[in-house]
Amino acid sequence: MTRVVAVAGGKGGTGKTLVAASIAYLLSSRGFKVLIVDADVDNPSISSLLRVEFTEVKEVTSFKPVIDGGRCTGCGECVRNCHENALALLPGGRVVLIESLCDGCGVCQLVCPVGAITEGRRVDGVVRYGREAGGADLIVGELAPGCRRTAALITRLIEDHKDVFKKYDYVVIDSPPGAGGSLYPIIRYADTVVAVTEPTPLGVSDLKKFLAMLEKYWQGRRQALVVINKYGLPSKSYRELEDLISEHGLRYVKIPYSDLVPASYVRRELIVATHPESEVSKSMNEIIRYIAAANNIPA
Repeated sequence: MTRVVAVAGGKGGTGKTLVAASIAYLLSSRGFKVLIVDADVDNPSISSLLRVEFTEVKEVTSFKPVIDGGRCTGCGECVRNCHENALALLPGGRVVLIESLCDGCGVCQLVCPVGAITEGRRVDGVVRYGREAGGADLIVGELAPGCRRTAALITRLIEDHKDVFKKYDYVVIDSPPGAGGSLYPIIRYADTVVAVTEPTPLGVSDLKKFLAMLEKYWQGRRQALVVINKYGLPSKSYRELEDLISEHGLRYVKIPYSDLVPASYVRRELIVATHPESEVSKSMNEIIRYIAAANNIPA
């Protein structure tokens, strides 16, 4: 049975990618077949942290309306039915597309009474496939420059690979920051969520939003763990952060701040591989024990 672990959390820059990559490495080193999915499509970075060999790249395309000015009567029906306001009717009856606003729903083509709108295609992004040095397979989604279809690309990334997920013991998803709707296609399939935060006022604020979103989507049916990264930095937010976690009835793991971490970034190495006895690695292994217990398997 495949277990899906989503590494998420409201604030960017807390260390989600480090935690996701470390979880994947430690699970793989225990003999599990692991797939890493980088779903932070606006800023995919896991392949910058790991040594990855990509073997395949596929374009992700979506509907783009093509307007035939010779057939268009300027009735404005497509404009009135475009919920993204991506179509505009100019003086003289000419309809123009504002491509950056278009979400590719295709409603304009359906409602056009004269068939003046046909289907074109546009590239929303790419999906890269490969394997990292630790043995885990990797799927990376990346949004095309200027494209705003973040949620749509994440949905495609997850939905199009559900059958692929079944081939693995664990799928570890490196999620984008935030607590909005773009996380829903990830959260809905996750068996366990690892919410990564940091002991700062913004970290507390964003974790609060994230946990509220998680309760709304999950309704308490699955398992969540909070990871406080960079623990030990001078801060007045520790009590507030721990009280927030306690209010939600969750456990947490502390990853201590260590100079070894930025040094490992520079070398594109994982601290759990190069310094397995470090305090950071011990905390990462504590996360693995939680995931194992949550999924009723040996650690």
